[in-house]
Amino acid sequence: MGKLAVVLFVLFFTMALEGCAPQPVSSESAAPPKAVNLKTSLMDYSSVHVVQLASDQAVLIDGTYYEVTAASTFTTVSGALLQPKDLQPGDLVFLTASKTTTGQLPEKGVLLSLVKHEDEVSQQISTAIAHVLENQETGDIIAPEIKSVSSHLVTLQFSDWANEHKYECIVNLKSLAFHVKEITGSMQKSP
Repeated sequence: MGKLAVVLFVLFFTMALEGCAPQPVSSESAAPPKAVNLKTSLMDYSSVHVVQLASDQAVLIDGTYYEVTAASTFTTVSGALLQPKDLQPGDLVFLTASKTTTGQLPEKGVLLSLVKHEDEVSQQISTAIAHVLENQETGDIIAPEIKSVSSHLVTLQFSDWANEHKYECIVNLKSLAFHVKEITGSMQKSP
């Protein structure tokens, strides 16, 4: 009986130690991604910026042409390196930059760092915004800005290049159907 107790103790102790040691992650231990409910998502999409144009020399975001310098860094949220040419209209990004001129659009600045969102929801929103940028009929627009995101709709606002009118657009994330309307009283007077 004593030997049986020792064997059981050693067996129990060994099992307990194995539970403390790092184990490889199995597919069973990683929960499959669930459908994201945008209403309860922790991401505040009103704080991200929308890429409108990108080249190796400059990126147009929020009505500002940001100069790309040798010190500018481009990455994804996961840390993967990007090149400016990897950016597409509609991409959602965080940025660190300095503005060199302000006032009339487009403004100018210097881009220090840019981090692109790559999660599934951000990609879906980016696709919808890119669709609007390519297919809206209000003319040349500048400074698209996300105002709200719901489970299937994104509301954005933008101005025309002459900065005389402001528009609101609601786009369906699934069908990509959208409706643009001028915001009443948005016409700005020239100085």
